[in-house]
Amino acid sequence: MKEWKRAHDLTGGEIIQAATAWAERKKSAHELVTVAQCVKRYLTAKTAAGIQTADNHGHIFNDLTRDMGERMLHEVTSRQLDVWLAKREKPGTRLTYRKWVVALWRWAQKQHYLDRTRLTEAEHTQTVKQPDMEVGIIDAETYGRLLGHFHRLHPDYLPALVLAGFAGMRRSEIHDQKWDDINLAGGHLRVTKGKRGTPSRRLVPLCPAAVEWLMLAPDRTEWVCGNLALDRIRNIARDAKYDLPENCFRHAYISHRVAQTGNIAETSLIAGNSPDIVRRHYLELVTKEAGETWFNLSPAAVAKIEAGGDVEPMPATNGKAGVA
Repeated sequence: MKEWKRAHDLTGGEIIQAATAWAERKKSAHELVTVAQCVKRYLTAKTAAGIQTADNHGHIFNDLTRDMGERMLHEVTSRQLDVWLAKREKPGTRLTYRKWVVALWRWAQKQHYLDRTRLTEAEHTQTVKQPDMEVGIIDAETYGRLLGHFHRLHPDYLPALVLAGFAGMRRSEIHDQKWDDINLAGGHLRVTKGKRGTPSRRLVPLCPAAVEWLMLAPDRTEWVCGNLALDRIRNIARDAKYDLPENCFRHAYISHRVAQTGNIAETSLIAGNSPDIVRRHYLELVTKEAGETWFNLSPAAVAKIEAGGDVEPMPATNGKAGVA
């Protein structure tokens, strides 16, 4: 009777009509799909809309499909998602995974795969605090020795290493870069496919040293590298006893370039991020002299390092690299 009284009060006495409407909504609330089916439809829809979700974040959805693909979407609980997200030890990685899981569940809700009358289970998952970004970089000598090492022993990965340290490109951008978009004679490249939400359509200047190294690539057709080149570079460097901080090549590029030029706006434009990010994270990490040294790591300069000499900082040049 207490339940009846409450229902009566909530519906203004129209209990049967309210119950009928509720039953109709529940009956047509969602289409039953598995997590794998939902992921496939979501990525297909985003690609058709010209959004690069599958290219930029496909690994997240691959992990989700592998671990939960056979489960019915509407049966997955926030607790199960929390356990899955907790496998990502780094807070930043976990936040990224959660962001895209929430996006997927919200999209599914709009497609009537989930009940639209309440928050999704993904939105009920726990969030974590994002720590301040740690900028780990390497110095010119370390980068020079890596260039020499890969040129001699792993030449197929040399172009990816050059673009990471001399052009500051993101991992996904390097893996999607085509040789047709690299103008060695002009000393610049056009980013083939950039990260969504950033200044992706941009020209990146190549210093003469970068051009010299790229000219040593064994094959300059089609793609610059495979889609796991940066991961392989890190593994090879680790085996060779190099301790590389996370994302150190891009961080080192931005740090050395802003030190060399003193131009925050230009550096942020070339790197495809905001001037505020450069100001907050990259200023005063290296000296102007170190910046000059970095961008003069030609094959000859690296040979001098490997022979036990020092790299002499040289004035940066703005001229074209005279190559065909």
